[in-house]
Amino acid sequence: MEKLFEINVRITAFNQVKTERTCVNFINFDGDCSAPFFEGSILPGGVDTQKFEEGKCGTLSARYILKGKDAGGRETCLFIENNGTFKEDGSIETEPKILCDNEELAPLFAGRLSGRIREVDCPEHNRIVIEIYKHKSQTVASVARIRSSGAI
Repeated sequence: MEKLFEINVRITAFNQVKTERTCVNFINFDGDCSAPFFEGSILPGGVDTQKFEEGKCGTLSARYILKGKDAGGRETCLFIENNGTFKEDGSIETEPKILCDNEELAPLFAGRLSGRIREVDCPEHNRIVIEIYKHKSQTVASVARIRSSGAI
């Protein structure tokens, strides 16, 4: 797999509902992304819903929009739906789906993507990094098309 980019996430609100056997976290966030092909910020409304049920692995489902510019200065938006599971070792693995309104960048997000989420020690506030990866068999052709178009 090849890392496409990282998204820096800052938690802005946290709400929780607990029952005897289930816990649901509703986490609002903002953040930004800087990659060779895109720079942008998360629009208001980013939310991650996490569900933990007794006897099952926890799940998450995050949805948000990044708005910014591609390397050529063109306005670009990415819609990201990131569904995943909490592993027994504490790691979080996801399967992001990305829709992009930029025809030159869209092929980069086609096919199977994977994600990892990691917490970053930051004294000012809670910060998380989302890493998005493309499976290598698909990366070479997509990146070559985008490079030849001049977007990166």
